[in-house]
Amino acid sequence: RRFGTKCTACQQGIPPTQVVRKAQDFVYHLHCFACIICSRQLATGDEFYLMEDGRLVCKEDYETAKQNDAAEAGAKRPRTPITAKQLETLKNAYKNSPKPARHVREQLSSETGLDMRVVQV
Repeated sequence: RRFGTKCTACQQGIPPTQVVRKAQDFVYHLHCFACIICSRQLATGDEFYLMEDGRLVCKEDYETAKQNDAAEAGAKRPRTPITAKQLETLKNAYKNSPKPARHVREQLSSETGLDMRVVQV
């Protein structure tokens, strides 16, 4: 009992007479071999994704989550428009010192009206 095979999902022991499902080195009870998102029981031949910790995700839920992540990643912050005067000021400052100190960057930020991060980048 103590050292027998355990189900990856529920961590309960699996008797040697019980039918199981395997995914790589992970072993599951039949009822535990299910998607963690929609709880749909996976059958032989179903496509699924196996997470590093042994959790299972059906293909449909995985694709949906992947699309949602891509949509969130695509929501980047808009580019900061820089005027010709601001660009000239920045070029002159970086020509004099390619790696200006923090106080110089702060001064450039106040002179140009640009965010400190924009001045640094």
